[in-house]
Amino acid sequence: MGEKLTDRPNDYTFGKRKLRWPWIVGGAALALVLIGAGSYFVFRGSSAGEQDGTNDNTNASTETTVRRLDGVTVPVEKANLLPYAVVIENHSSVRPQSGLSKAGVVYEALAEGGITRFLAVFATTGEVQIGPVRSARPYFVQLAREYNGMFVHAGTSPQAKTEITKSGITDFDQFSKPYNFIRLKNTGRPLEHTLFTNLHLLELGRNALKLKNEGVYDAWTFKADAPVATPTTKPLTIDYSTPSYKVAYTYDVKTNAYLRSQAGVPALDALGNVRIAPKNVVVLFTTSTLFDTLRRNIKVIGDGKLVLFQDGQSVVGTWKKEGSAGRLQFVDSAGSALQLNRGQTWVQVVDVPEKNVTY
Repeated sequence: MGEKLTDRPNDYTFGKRKLRWPWIVGGAALALVLIGAGSYFVFRGSSAGEQDGTNDNTNASTETTVRRLDGVTVPVEKANLLPYAVVIENHSSVRPQSGLSKAGVVYEALAEGGITRFLAVFATTGEVQIGPVRSARPYFVQLAREYNGMFVHAGTSPQAKTEITKSGITDFDQFSKPYNFIRLKNTGRPLEHTLFTNLHLLELGRNALKLKNEGVYDAWTFKADAPVATPTTKPLTIDYSTPSYKVAYTYDVKTNAYLRSQAGVPALDALGNVRIAPKNVVVLFTTSTLFDTLRRNIKVIGDGKLVLFQDGQSVVGTWKKEGSAGRLQFVDSAGSALQLNRGQTWVQVVDVPEKNVTY
């Protein structure tokens, strides 16, 4: 007892330790031979590549197309990656969060105690840290399900657990996939506010699940920017609960985007302190009931009123979603699909009185 465990059980045979020095000396000699031979062939391969133009850099594709998730122009091979839908917390003590500016779509909705939470959908690559990651709610499951990707979170409410099982979503819970998440140290925060992941760890998880890196969902309709001549300058404000969760968007003429603020200060991404500025903001009006004294049952399946903010103007329409797997649709008064500007979209799920939204 108390003996240190070894990761090399082959060092022991029939209870006796093997004599290892002959193997070490022989192995070292063999390694030198292999290194020499390998260097020769690597050098030859590099020279041949330089002569005939077969290096990876010269073979990189220059063809581009629009990305399915947000309509942004990207290389063809990155246009339809499997989406990761990640639940990110919005407690005032964890701001600024990491990764929100890199998501193609972000949903915001109330969780408990007047605190909102995000569902951020990623279909990109790169060194992107994401978090803090928090637990699931059933309406986030229903919003994530339509992307047919990975639903990333850390734990669930009882109702979300039931919805996950019922919906058939590809569940990626930190409780069962701990090695695909990290805990930040020395943050001064309680443990539940320190859980993060990143695109590399999620890719490893996707590979472990043997999922194809390809999206299977209907794209929204996208268009080029078309700012109006006389834009609306009054900010869009959404008063979810307390001043700490009061959201504002101010139209920026120069970028034709909407600068997000929360609690009266600019909303930033911790990755480079980038200002969050979506091209489209959709206010989705809905209703909710209570599962219990705390947990909300927010309606995101069915239909209701929406207001789309883009190009310096607002457009009233209707949102529709048929079933958990059905794609959320935005349509105008004639029933035609509303076109979104290419770029990030924030969907504000509002189940508070409509008077709490001004614009």
